[in-house]
Amino acid sequence: MNPIIIQFMENKKFESQATFRTFQYTLHNFLNIVEDGGRDINRLTEYDIRYYFQKREDKKIATRQKEYSIISSFLKYHNWQDRMNGIEYPEEKIVSMERKSVDSVDIAKIKREIEKMNQLNGEWKKGGKMRVALIYTLIYTGLRVSELVNLNKSHIDIRERTGTIQVSGKGNKARTVPAPKELRRKLTEYMSEREDNHPAVFISNRGDRISVRNVQDILARLNDRCGFKKGTLHPHVLRHTFLYQTAEHVPLTTLTQLAGHDDPKTTMIYTTPNLQEVENRLDSLYEED
Repeated sequence: MNPIIIQFMENKKFESQATFRTFQYTLHNFLNIVEDGGRDINRLTEYDIRYYFQKREDKKIATRQKEYSIISSFLKYHNWQDRMNGIEYPEEKIVSMERKSVDSVDIAKIKREIEKMNQLNGEWKKGGKMRVALIYTLIYTGLRVSELVNLNKSHIDIRERTGTIQVSGKGNKARTVPAPKELRRKLTEYMSEREDNHPAVFISNRGDRISVRNVQDILARLNDRCGFKKGTLHPHVLRHTFLYQTAEHVPLTTLTQLAGHDDPKTTMIYTTPNLQEVENRLDSLYEED
C-alpha cells in the first residue's frame, strides 16, 4: 500500500476493527482506480477524485456516501481537502412526480376533435371511423402502441352489455382488458363498415395493418387540432392517462394486470400522488369549517 495511505491509517483512530478494514479496503480501491487511470496518488487533483467517483456510479448510494466520507477524511489529513471542493456529496436522485398525462378536459377535447376530423375531405375522411375507434381504444384500454397495432379481430369480443379485448403484451404475455360501452360502440361502428377479410383490427386506407408510425402521425395531427403544445399527444401519454385515472378506482393488483406489468412496483407510480396533488391535500389539511 502507498506510504501516504499507510501514514494516514497509522495515525487514524478507529472505533473497531471492522471500521479499520472498511477504510483500508476503500483507500486501497481508491488507489488502484486512480493509478489505473494513469495518475499518481501523490499528486492528486480534483480530476482524479472525480474520475474515481464516476467509476463508482453503479454502486449503491450508501456505499458511495461512505466512500466519500472516507476519502474526505484521508484528504483532510494531508491538507488536500480543497481538492474535494467541486465534488458533491452523493445523494439519492429525486424522481420527478410530474405526470406525463392529460386531464379529463383534454380527453373530452380529443374526442370532439377526432369526430370533427371525420368531416375533412380527401384521404383523411376515408379512414375516419377507424381513427375514431383507434383513439377510443387507446383512451379506454391503456394499450401500448405495439399492442394496439397487433390487435386482430379475433381478439375482440363485443356483446350488447359487455366486451373484452385479448392483448398480447411484452414477452407474448397475454392479458384481458375490458371494453367499456363507449369503446364498444365506436369499435362496432368501425367494424360494421369493414368489407375485407384482413385479420387486423386497424388497417390503413391501403388495406394494410396499421403501423406504429401511422398511429404516431394520427396523434400528431390530432395534437395540432386540439391546440396542444407540440409533442403533447402520443400513445404513451394516453396509456399513462388511462392508468392514472383507473388507479383511483381499482386496487393495485388489478391495475398491474390491466397495465401488463410483471411487477406491481412498476405500477405504483400511478398510485403515487404528484406534487400538485400533495400540495392540494396539504392545503386542505387544516382548513377551517
